[in-house]
Amino acid sequence: MNIKQNFRNYFFFYTLVGAVFLAGVFSYGRFMIRRDYMVGYEGSCDPAVSDVNKCFQGCDDDACTKVHYYSKMLKYAPDLRRECGEDITGCESANACLSDDRQCSVTYCNPEVKEDTCATETDIQKNQDSINEELPQDNTLINNVNL
Repeated sequence: MNIKQNFRNYFFFYTLVGAVFLAGVFSYGRFMIRRDYMVGYEGSCDPAVSDVNKCFQGCDDDACTKVHYYSKMLKYAPDLRRECGEDITGCESANACLSDDRQCSVTYCNPEVKEDTCATETDIQKNQDSINEELPQDNTLINNVNL
């Protein structure tokens, strides 16, 4: 069997292998070299400061003993990397859209969407009460400080 006949018989196979190879090369260049993609993560959201119904409400564990509030952030990876470096935890710039961000969006909770679990005033009050219960009431922390 000659090369021309082999190519005719397996034309679809060779075309498919070539297309997959090219897609892999272009994807590697985009994601690994240029880092040209969007990053989605949970941003900080303080329901006491922002509008009460804007923060999403999430649980830190399966039993939902600790509640945290967040907004959904979406930022362009090169901008996020320039602002915060490799690690975005604790980076204040990661929690807001800055004026020089090329693509950025913050999504807050919409109580009309059934999939969203939004913070309500009673949830916030319960969370504040549980935080206050954990704090010592007799100023033991202040009394134990040696000046």
